[in-house]
Parts: sequence; C-alpha cells; structure tokens
Amino acid sequence: MKRILASAAALTALLLAGCGGPDPQPTAPQAGPPTGAFRGDDCNGVTDADIVKAAGTSVFKKVVDSDAGCFWQEDTMLGTFGAGMGISTWWYRGSDMDVERELEQQAGRKITELSLDGNKGFKAADTSACSIYVAKGGDVITWSIQTMNSAMLPDLCSITERLAQLSQQRVN
Repeated sequence: MKRILASAAALTALLLAGCGGPDPQPTAPQAGPPTGAFRGDDCNGVTDADIVKAAGTSVFKKVVDSDAGCFWQEDTMLGTFGAGMGISTWWYRGSDMDVERELEQQAGRKITELSLDGNKGFKAADTSACSIYVAKGGDVITWSIQTMNSAMLPDLCSITERLAQLSQQRVN
C-alpha cells in the first residue's frame, strides 16, 4: 500500500510540475492573414478622398469605420429622417460567395461574373444599387452603393468598380 501511495504521490508531483510555471519557449508572434487572404487595411484600403473622386460628389460622409468595413452615408433625407443610403465596403473572412450571389439574385439584381487582379467575383446591379464581391481564399471583400438619387450620380457600377479596383490594388 505504501508503494502505491508513493507512486501516486510521485505521479501527482510530476503532473503538477508539468502544469505549473511559465512556458520556457517564447511565444510565436501574432500571425498575419492566412496565405491566399486579403491584407487587412482600414476601409479595405480606400480613403474618404477616393470616395469623393469615384462618386464625383462630397455628399457621402463616413459614419462607420470598423475592423469589418466602412460606410459612407449619403446626405439624403426623407423629411427630417436620414434615408440611410450610401457606399459601403465590408470584409468577410470565411464567407461563401454562392450565398452572397443568391441573396443578390433574390433582391432582383442582375448578376455579372468578373475577375479583379486575378480574384474571382461578381457584380450585382439594378437601377438604385450596384455591388461588387471579390473573393481570395476564404475572404470576400464587397463594395456597394445604394442611392435614391441615381440620376444625380455617375453610373453606380462605375463607382463601385473604381473603388473595388483601388481596394484590390491596396489589399490584394
């Protein structure tokens, strides 16, 4: 019995010694994006000045700036209430392009396949909106514009195409 207790005590001491104390090996630095993913950058690499230049107007003001993306709201009012239209960019890690495509089709938008800087994607458009989705590895970056004033702006898809191209040049 003393032998069993001594063995159990020795095993317990070994286990506790293995669990306690600092790890003698240095920790690895925080890894960057997975191979084949987009490089993270504020607003997917596009500035407020890029928005003004692409849209040809300064009616879009940034109201959201987060790690997931940005939103520039159009200065459009319904009476005293903001309409919430604008330009957005979002970065989805682990997104499924087929789900995004299906949602755009359900919204009644025309889908056109495309490629930007070697990354496959698609454009979804109607008279008041145009979105571009581009995938790289498990990442999807989207650019979208929705407006109640499409007649006052350049072609909506020319705006998102310009922004998507700038973004690809900067984060691809």
